[in-house]
Amino acid sequence: MPDSQAKYQRLDDPGGGPGGGPATDTAPEQQPARGPEYCELEVDEPRGFGDDDDARYYEEFSSYDQRSAKAHTWRRKRFSLAHVCLAVLACLGVYVAASVIWSSATGGKGAATSPPVGSDPSATNAAAGGGVHGDAISGSAHGDEVPADRTGKKLLTYDNVGGVNGLVQTRSLDWLAHPSDPSIDGLYREVDGNEFVVRSVANATWQHTLATRADLIKASLALGTPFTPLGWSVSADWEYMLFNVRSERVWRHSVRGTYLLYNIHERTMIPLTGTGNDNVQRIEWAPSGHRLQFVRDNNLFVTDMMHEIQITEDGSDSVFNGLADWVYEEEVLGSAASSLWSPDGNAVAYLRIDDSQVPVFQYELYHPENRSAVYPEDIRLHYPKPGAANPRVSLFVYRPAFGRTALDLGPATKASDSPDTDFRPQQITFEAPFDPADMIITNVAWLTDHSDRLIVYIMNRVQSHLRVYLVSTDPKSLRGKLVRERNTADAGGDGAWIEIGPPPIYVPANTVGNLTSDGYLDLVENGEHTRLALFSPPDAAQPARWLTAGDYDVVGGSVALNRKSASVSFLSTQVSSVKFNLYHVALNGAGAGGATPPQALTPRTATSASRRLNAKGARDGTYDARFSAGAGFYLLHYKGPQLPWQAVYSSADPGFELVLNDNASAQRELDRYRLPKTEFLEIANDAGDKMNAMAIYPPDFDPSAKAKYGVLFHVYGGPNSQHVSQAFGLDWMSALVSQQDVPDMPWIVARVDGRGTGYKGRRFRSSVSRKLGVLEPADQAAAGRYFQKQGFVNPHRIAIWGWSYGGYTTTRAIERHADVFRVGMAVAPVTDWRFYDSVYTERYLKTPQENASGYAGSAVTNTTGFASARFLVQHGTGDDNVHLQNTLALVDLLEANNVPGFEMAVYTDSDHSIYTHGVRPALYARMVNFLFRSFHELENKQFDYWRHADPNDAANRAG
Repeated sequence: MPDSQAKYQRLDDPGGGPGGGPATDTAPEQQPARGPEYCELEVDEPRGFGDDDDARYYEEFSSYDQRSAKAHTWRRKRFSLAHVCLAVLACLGVYVAASVIWSSATGGKGAATSPPVGSDPSATNAAAGGGVHGDAISGSAHGDEVPADRTGKKLLTYDNVGGVNGLVQTRSLDWLAHPSDPSIDGLYREVDGNEFVVRSVANATWQHTLATRADLIKASLALGTPFTPLGWSVSADWEYMLFNVRSERVWRHSVRGTYLLYNIHERTMIPLTGTGNDNVQRIEWAPSGHRLQFVRDNNLFVTDMMHEIQITEDGSDSVFNGLADWVYEEEVLGSAASSLWSPDGNAVAYLRIDDSQVPVFQYELYHPENRSAVYPEDIRLHYPKPGAANPRVSLFVYRPAFGRTALDLGPATKASDSPDTDFRPQQITFEAPFDPADMIITNVAWLTDHSDRLIVYIMNRVQSHLRVYLVSTDPKSLRGKLVRERNTADAGGDGAWIEIGPPPIYVPANTVGNLTSDGYLDLVENGEHTRLALFSPPDAAQPARWLTAGDYDVVGGSVALNRKSASVSFLSTQVSSVKFNLYHVALNGAGAGGATPPQALTPRTATSASRRLNAKGARDGTYDARFSAGAGFYLLHYKGPQLPWQAVYSSADPGFELVLNDNASAQRELDRYRLPKTEFLEIANDAGDKMNAMAIYPPDFDPSAKAKYGVLFHVYGGPNSQHVSQAFGLDWMSALVSQQDVPDMPWIVARVDGRGTGYKGRRFRSSVSRKLGVLEPADQAAAGRYFQKQGFVNPHRIAIWGWSYGGYTTTRAIERHADVFRVGMAVAPVTDWRFYDSVYTERYLKTPQENASGYAGSAVTNTTGFASARFLVQHGTGDDNVHLQNTLALVDLLEANNVPGFEMAVYTDSDHSIYTHGVRPALYARMVNFLFRSFHELENKQFDYWRHADPNDAANRAG
């Protein structure tokens, strides 16, 4: 279930959050162009559970796929012509003109032809009436003209919007630590032509070559294996490289892959493992040296390149070691990783997740493209639904026996073979534990530079009670000591959920003069907001000091510690709840009590080397930042609302700047377009709360027009999410507001974050606890009534759509507020929370046994609103997340009540993202078609078979 917040990332690396969703990105960061075979390896880094960047909310922000959209262009054209034909029937005098339009649009005589790819855009405009072609932007798949307005500038279309959005380039820096000198910071790895190199942001002339492409090809030929890597990484000592040469997606974050190892000094290539190398489920380098841990067949292994040790032996379809099961991956960790190297590489902490009591959900994949697959493939998935048994989770620590025992290690052995029990897996027990059936381990982190101490966060099943444990990993005292806890059900609490935060960051003693014992940084709710706290000593029940204070939130997953300067950097909402800006604060400072408050690092006021960054408004907006290994440098990503840019800055030298990408060329090209206009505003709900909102207007928007524009609400609304964002992005809705298919039906797109969403305080967020689907659609309806009162809006032309939780909010809005929303379009919606997973659902609704009325009141059960509206529901048959069961239950309810005006589309074998077989463009095209057609039918009272009068009934009444 997408939820757009970055919840489960480590503190020093921003990312995304659950149920399905980051955050506010319009798209994940793109790698620089390096050739098709050299993308970066998605390998777990040794910093915390939930390391992988979360791709949540991907569906809400995806644009048309420029390549596959071509095959579906006809859908939009046929629909447009249907409306033209309706106009022809009303005015027969223009019949001939309409016929000409039909001939042109369907490729008859007079259709525009496409110039060669890569031809000069200005020449293209002259020759083809404004069509732009080339690698970055293309016009219609059929050579259609790109429309221009009266200024001569081009407009977005459904076909070109993906290419236009693709002009905006972003890149990432894969930061590395120096293998022997921690004082050297600002290093990163990349592929430069035919070389795999390490470079420095501080010294443009310094370069360390790890390997050349020729070296790698030669080594792979000697191994007898083709070298076609999908990604790569390098060990902490820079002695080995790891290449992923095959990858198969499993769930949202998990993959199975094949891996090769390259010895940099010997220039030789070997398989990662002697057996089962095609079934490696996750892999992670140690933070020092060149040890690897990996999972195969749900068992955890370690290797030092000479010996492979199997740590666990009970992995099965229902037991997961060092690997998250489905619900932990999706809702708790936001990653496939459930094991973690110690900082010195001498120990591994890992979860054992036992699904043997979790019920199995089964669905089928049909594989229509495989003509030999006559019978569908059965997929069996341990999937706990509300009230059902959850996974049983336990925590272990293992110290590899490499070189430390008398054990004669062969090439492969088992941990259970060690004669020293200290070098076998050791289970951690906990003081005052939750019942094993009522326990979720949400975070594990090492509070050390060695391997002697862990901190563990454990919640109860409904996530209203948090206990924090300190664990000594001495084999003689493996017991977690309870050091602090929070229970929202205690007196004065609201009884709502506690957010799963990112792992804490270890702070060694004497990092600053007055820090006499070790400690850690953590994000803690204090009153209405999430604040940054320093705990010292590690077993302290209360913070030694609060580093932030005020009516704003520190953004989870954004915190970085610079030990050298004894300072902390972080993103926060201090300026606005829809703007993330970067700050830093001294460890011995704080935002209260007269101490030094955090200092803003954005927007920077210094003159930039880039003219684009110096332009008016180019720095005012929302940011992201990723810090180097020592936090001495950071890649600053300005995300919008203006065109994004990226630059590297120094934490110590305010004059240092390295502009990576100012998107100046993209700006010049986009200046040739009349893009939609965006306004950020606040709208009051019925309770008087001010809700963040944004409106996307057509390029030629006329605020003085009378009842001209319809409003399409794009909704998400999931708990602690954020949908209103200042991040730049263009998608199919950008084309919708720019379209001229139906000139008398122009659109505005609106987004509103109502109660339950994040960054507006705990009261606002937790108000939906125990009663999902009541306040969210009510707040969208309040925003709908606000727009209905605007003179330029047609009050009868208000629609709503959303995906996943947004699909649920859409469905509930039609059920409960059809007086406002006359058309709804839901993609992959939840329709009854009994059908969704237990960890997400019980966080907000509690268990069905505790809150039966909440479950009953949150399900879609009343068809009255659907009878007076138009409704479209779309779903993938292979959705492992929000099961098709939800849509089928809703459709059965509508059909059983003989409800007219709804349509359904299913996409064979597609999961929650609905990509399989290139069907995403068809999904968007169907929504465009349905939106226009529905309002045409509603406004023209087209004959409806489902609602026609029966003459026999009239005769019977007369008799």
